[in-house]
Amino acid sequence: MRSAKEADNFPYGTSTVCYFEVDKNGDVSRVYHKNKSDRRKVLEAYQRVMNKTTTLYAVWPGNWSSDLFIIDDLDAFAKAFNFI
Repeated sequence: MRSAKEADNFPYGTSTVCYFEVDKNGDVSRVYHKNKSDRRKVLEAYQRVMNKTTTLYAVWPGNWSSDLFIIDDLDAFAKAFNFI
């Protein structure tokens, strides 16, 4: 697993990035972000992560493999989705 904070220019808003949350019980849920109608759900996920009730991860597909990232730069995530 890699750190989004340490990646050069992590593409937070790119449609090919797949976000998902994991809660304290290990339950996993996808966070859709490709449409304007998804904005409320992205904001709710962001708030849960800020409240430390879930952890946010992303899969960033590459040409030959996909990498798993922990979303550990919440300011950059929020800026990408215009929350701050």
